[in-house]
Amino acid sequence: MGNDLKTLEELVELRGEGGDNAIAGRERFMIAEEFPILVDECDNSSPWIKRHAKRGRRYKQFICALAQNDTAENFGLQGDKETLYSCFCLVRLGQFGRDYARTKLKDPQLEQWLKAGGKRRFLVDDCPCELDLSSWGAGSREQPETSGGENEEVRSPQGLNEYEQFILNWGQQHPGELLKARIVQQGCNMLKKDDPENIRIMFECLADRGLGKVEGDGNRLGWRWSK
Repeated sequence: MGNDLKTLEELVELRGEGGDNAIAGRERFMIAEEFPILVDECDNSSPWIKRHAKRGRRYKQFICALAQNDTAENFGLQGDKETLYSCFCLVRLGQFGRDYARTKLKDPQLEQWLKAGGKRRFLVDDCPCELDLSSWGAGSREQPETSGGENEEVRSPQGLNEYEQFILNWGQQHPGELLKARIVQQGCNMLKKDDPENIRIMFECLADRGLGKVEGDGNRLGWRWSK
């Protein structure tokens, strides 16, 4: 971190003398994992994050600091919460994002939306975001035979969490049948004690992505596989 600060000072001098062309090709993106540990073990952690937060972007020195929660103290910014919230985008992932939606934003519907989407859904500051994973990986391929005797390539959808994958598999194994939350609870141990409304949210999420369709509403809502 000390070397990073020296590099930043050097870039400030170079740009002051020769403009942006003088620092061309010196761009960096640095990731600092487990930042609370760095705060405890590295004397330069606080000036490192403050100087890069306030001046780094101008000199193409970008940083990503990772921690288990978003308190200013965890990032070496005791008494300076303003720097954390004004200079950074805060990305809240997983359970922390769901807890934040429930306790800070007071939005249980957002909490369930995050839960239904698994790892691809998260919060950026207070805004819900979903990562499009549809083009990641080649996908599993099968070669079913069509009525004309020709082979048709089928690509398994990418980016589904384990609950959505269970629902999709059930639908493909039971074409034409309407899947209800009760059936999911009976067939999936992971969702046996879950709120049926959460399962219906998953039905709607799959339908929104073009995977099947929903029928009915309220506690009568169900999902049916359709291509």
